[in-house]
Amino acid sequence: MSWSDVLRGSGVLRSCGLAPVAVLLIVVLPCVAGMARADAPARIEPAREAFELGLPPELPDDPPGVPAKPAAGAPKAAAITFGRFTHIQVNVNGSGANIPGDAANEPSITIDPTDHDRMAIGWRQFDTISSNFREAGYGYTTDGGLTWTAGEIESGIFRSDPVLGSDAQGKFFYNSLNSTGSFNCRVFPSTNGGMTWGPSVFANGGDKQWFTIDRTGGTGHDHHYQAWSTASNPTPPNTFNRSVDDGMSFQAPISIPNSPLWGTLDIASDGTLYIVGSGGVGTPIIVARSTNAKNAAVTPTFSTVSPNLGGTTQVGGPNPAGLLGQLWIAVDRSNGPRAGWVYVLASVQTPTDPMEVHFIRSTDGGQTWSPPVRVNDDPAGTRAFQWFGTMSVSPDGRIDAVWNDTRGSADSTISALYYSASTDGGTTWSPNEQASPSWNSTVGWPNQQKIGDYYHMISDAGGADLAWAATFSGGEDVYYVRIQSQTAAVAGDPGARFRLHPSQPNPFATATRIPFDMPPGGGHARLEVFDLGGRRVATLMDGPVGGGPQAARWDGRDGAGRAMGSGVYLCRLEADGFRETRRLMLLRR
Repeated sequence: MSWSDVLRGSGVLRSCGLAPVAVLLIVVLPCVAGMARADAPARIEPAREAFELGLPPELPDDPPGVPAKPAAGAPKAAAITFGRFTHIQVNVNGSGANIPGDAANEPSITIDPTDHDRMAIGWRQFDTISSNFREAGYGYTTDGGLTWTAGEIESGIFRSDPVLGSDAQGKFFYNSLNSTGSFNCRVFPSTNGGMTWGPSVFANGGDKQWFTIDRTGGTGHDHHYQAWSTASNPTPPNTFNRSVDDGMSFQAPISIPNSPLWGTLDIASDGTLYIVGSGGVGTPIIVARSTNAKNAAVTPTFSTVSPNLGGTTQVGGPNPAGLLGQLWIAVDRSNGPRAGWVYVLASVQTPTDPMEVHFIRSTDGGQTWSPPVRVNDDPAGTRAFQWFGTMSVSPDGRIDAVWNDTRGSADSTISALYYSASTDGGTTWSPNEQASPSWNSTVGWPNQQKIGDYYHMISDAGGADLAWAATFSGGEDVYYVRIQSQTAAVAGDPGARFRLHPSQPNPFATATRIPFDMPPGGGHARLEVFDLGGRRVATLMDGPVGGGPQAARWDGRDGAGRAMGSGVYLCRLEADGFRETRRLMLLRR
């Protein structure tokens, strides 16, 4: 009997409850101590204690199936537009068409810090939903997410749990789990924005790994830090290691007190490393902190605390064989009044609801934590699932959050993506905004009955870039959406007198409104549109402007009245020495 058969027999399909927890044999292996270089994986019989934690292990329980193929002459996958949000499918064939009968889920995104138009997304690629066999799918873009080219790393090799990141120089890394004979992670580098991936580096690791890269410019600059689960672990009780040479090699694993799992990592401006996780289903969360992981000459040490998030992580419900969301940790690396604050957000089960999005913060380096704040603003006790809560923090301190939300339906399998933001360190949150049409989380399952275990988002000063999964085309697909910020300037920002706000709508097909602020006395303002090559396309305004809120309109035409083609454009405001640029995306239908 396969693990998917076990899940089918558990009665969790289309259930509003939580998946039962089966107790299986735990395989205990000798631990590996020290931080010497790890050159080869230990071959083991994969442990199956993952079921004790409520999840099936990431095992190749099916052989590869016959890949699904798109219909001949199929049109390009249509963008999904909802209000101001446009979702673009990433897992497409060479012609940009959807592939009915395949599945893609559990996406992770990375962005070139030197060129925002260069991004890559990785996902679990099921070539056919008739098989659980999955590979390392990826897509890259060079035009800011307007179009994507997809592929697979090492086609025919079982891979899972993709996590992507980039160093400060713009080199991409794809961290992928392989469990054919042994559980270990391989890290693939890319020096061309994810177009191609080089030979992999053995990184040890294990199931449900996550990693982050230090881009602070300090002692630990370009260090990679990786943490993973106690389940299906080839090196128990060790769940952490690092690379001190920008991913060229990884040191042997060490342990973290209390073994936090199902979480993420982030780095403060001073190089302090934070890791969040839990002990499993229904257990308190754990925050680990290391002040010396940045020092390559020492073995990292950790201190841990267990703050109250107001609930616990869970599995099941609208995602029967998977997590209902992992734990997210992020540090404010701005120069503002909240610099150094540490934030945690997750979807948790509470006494009143099966899943809510909760947030806590620490203002003293993770030693003490605030009471939990409820981010979703629907009435408590409605029994809605707010699942896959995901957080990222912008360089100027804005906190962005997204999640799947069933508040609009009595059926727990019908969700929509929601968004909220905070500019005051999480004390208050913007009104929740529905960001997608509704979709059914049970459509297009492979034999493994889930849509993955996480989404992934990265914030910048103008908004956030999200990689997520949904079923708009009748199967599980990966989507990219740019979420433009609509929040006010952060207090203390020297440019707060002037402000170029996100345009609405964006992306747009016919015209977009571009709002901006001037100081009370007004002044001279120049508002221009450029293409990505730096050529001026249109001048929308160049002259005296009154004080206060202002706005201009661009109809997608150049100065001669000619319609411009679909693509990414830059809108720039210059006024009294102030300059700010925002991205516009024109999508001709």
